[in-house]
Amino acid sequence: MKSIFILFTFNLFVLQLFCGELTERLDSMMNLYHTVNNFSGSVLVAKDGEVLYSDGFGYAGIEHNIPNAPSMKYRIASISKQFTSMLVLQMVAEGELSLDSTVNTYIADYPEPQGNKITLHHLLSHTSGMPHYAGIPDFFTRYGRLQFLHRDFVELFWDLDLLFEPGEEFSYSSFGYYLLGYILEEVSGKSFPDLLNERILEPLGMENTGVEDHRRILMKRAYGYNFLLDGFERAEFRDLSTALATGDMYSTPEDMVLWERALLEYSLLDKDYQDLKFSPNLDDYGYGWRTGYLEVHENDSVYYHQHTGGTNGFTSIVIRFPADGYYIVVFCNTRPAEIRPVKRNIARLLYGYDFEFLPSITLAAARILESEGMEPALDYLREFSEEEEKFEKLSYGDVARIGRDLLRLERTGEAIALLEVGTELYPEKADAYVMLGDGYHAKGKKEEAIKSYAKALVLDPEHSGALRRIQRY
Repeated sequence: MKSIFILFTFNLFVLQLFCGELTERLDSMMNLYHTVNNFSGSVLVAKDGEVLYSDGFGYAGIEHNIPNAPSMKYRIASISKQFTSMLVLQMVAEGELSLDSTVNTYIADYPEPQGNKITLHHLLSHTSGMPHYAGIPDFFTRYGRLQFLHRDFVELFWDLDLLFEPGEEFSYSSFGYYLLGYILEEVSGKSFPDLLNERILEPLGMENTGVEDHRRILMKRAYGYNFLLDGFERAEFRDLSTALATGDMYSTPEDMVLWERALLEYSLLDKDYQDLKFSPNLDDYGYGWRTGYLEVHENDSVYYHQHTGGTNGFTSIVIRFPADGYYIVVFCNTRPAEIRPVKRNIARLLYGYDFEFLPSITLAAARILESEGMEPALDYLREFSEEEEKFEKLSYGDVARIGRDLLRLERTGEAIALLEVGTELYPEKADAYVMLGDGYHAKGKKEEAIKSYAKALVLDPEHSGALRRIQRY
């Protein structure tokens, strides 16, 4: 008995030592992401359902200096899908639903041929052939701010042409998960929020998780922001009636540990059914989770279950490493946000490697632009195209993001100067000419805009953005 106690004490000491060192290294890394790259959000790391590290960075409410913290409520966007798949599988286990049944089994008037081809399995695994939001041109501009009854929204997309025959390919579709949410409501006779509360949130004690309604007062809520050059702006409003079961939830990093613990313990669903969530289908996607291997070192990769989320002002990622019990939550109340580099570097630390921090080229260029002017900022961007090892870090997105922000700020002349450099650095990139055309259009230079859009179409004859823009002339 004494030797067991000594062993337990030693293991506890080793764990405390590991946690202390991990905390110090994570603090060092995250402070770099916050101070240099403007990371704003909360991070949590757990092992076997027990928290090893959690902290917040930046502000949940910039206007009132309200700091971020792991207890703050963030929109989790498409991470909602893993909760939807749990509800579906629970009802499959109870015989209320069948994975092989087609949509018109549950919605009798769903249009054919879609309704009698698409099964629940297809919807869960994104192999239905249903399009994503881009299946409706200018979806967010036309519908993002509108409030819909669930039935009305389903009718908005239910007869769109399929991209392929169900089961033949993978194509991510939030419309597919919206349809799952509507089917859950139709079959159960309950609202999606009620099902979520009764079957998942209340049993797990997830008191700070739920479906967001913008009219509801929600305490300790993080607000969403966009980066604009080297500052922030409030994110565009979206009515989440357009995101039923596919991206309408909020949660806290602390609550997500309760969810992870339930998955570890199979407390919500028998193992045979729960494991379907993590069984890879086409493109290594299970049901509400993507599977694969994360490279933590050039000679070391670790198997994972992961999902990301992104909506107006929020970016998020959760990843679990089932072989070792590690779980990482990164919730950001900004877009864009470096959730993937942060996640990967946390994983590197967990598996005994140093983190690899890279300053944001975009933010560095934006800071130079604001403090020194356009020419020094352009010289800085050109520098990365002259040295091969630096060029690998530069993408057209770095140029486009600054150009887009300048256009939104109506600093059109500066935007054109920057976007012209973008076409110099990326002469084979159709998007570079589309954005430059947008700059000319905003400046009223019709002839230059048409030429730029035409050049984009030479590079990519099927570029829908260039086609749509040139048609307005």
